[in-house]
Amino acid sequence: MPYCPKCDMEFIEGITVCSDCGGALVESREAAEALKRQAEEEALARMQAEYQAQLSMAEDIMEEPDEEAKDEGKTPSPALKRQRGLFPTHVYVKKSEQYDDLKSSASAFFLVGGVLIAFSALCWLNVIPFSFSIIAKAVLTVMGAASLFVAIKTIRDAKNVREQIGEEELKTQNLIQWFADSYTGQMLDEQLVREYGELISEELSLKRFELIQDILVTNHDLSNPSYVDLLTEEIYGRLYPDS
Repeated sequence: MPYCPKCDMEFIEGITVCSDCGGALVESREAAEALKRQAEEEALARMQAEYQAQLSMAEDIMEEPDEEAKDEGKTPSPALKRQRGLFPTHVYVKKSEQYDDLKSSASAFFLVGGVLIAFSALCWLNVIPFSFSIIAKAVLTVMGAASLFVAIKTIRDAKNVREQIGEEELKTQNLIQWFADSYTGQMLDEQLVREYGELISEELSLKRFELIQDILVTNHDLSNPSYVDLLTEEIYGRLYPDS
C-alpha cells in the first residue's frame, strides 16, 4: 500500500501524494524503511569520508616542516618543537599576562553587574513595562550585586599581581643572565657529546633543552615546572640563536 515516510501513514491504492504533508508516497512501508536505511548509510559514509579528510589534513600539518627553518636550512624553533610535542608542554603565564587577564575580567564583571543592578532597580520601581515577580527581581538584584563583588575582588587580585610584575621580571632577567655568564652553547654540546655521543638534530635539541632545565633546577630553588620551561626556552634562544 502507498506509504508516507514522513507522516508514517498508509493510503489506499491509487493515492500518490500525502494529504497531510503533500509529499510523494512510496510504494510500501518496507520501501520507505529501505530508503531510510540507505539515507543513513550514505550519511554515515559522508561522515567517515569527512573524518578521514580531516585526519589526513591534520597529519599533513604535523609533518609539514617549519617554513622559516626550511628556507634557512635550520631545524624548527623551540616554540614549534614545543607545539609538536618535542619539548615539554608546561605553559607559564607571566605576571604581566595575569594582570591583563584580571583587568579584563574585572571590567566584564563591572559591566554585567552594573547592567543587572540598573535593570533590577528599574524593575523594582516598575519602570519596566514587563511584569516581574518579587523572586525574579530579587534574583536579578543578587546576581548584579554578586557580579560587582567579584569585580571588586578581581581588581584587588590584579593590584596584588601588578606589584609582583617587576619582581618576576627582575628574577627572570637575573636567572637568564646568570646562565649566559656561566655556560655557553658549546659547553653544553660538549657535555652532551660526552654523555650521549653524536645525536641527530631533533635529539640534540631535546637534550639541550633537558640539560638547561636540569642546570636551572639543580642550582636554583625553582619549584614551578612551567616557569622552568619559560626560562629554558629563553635561554635556549640566547645560546642557540641559529637553531
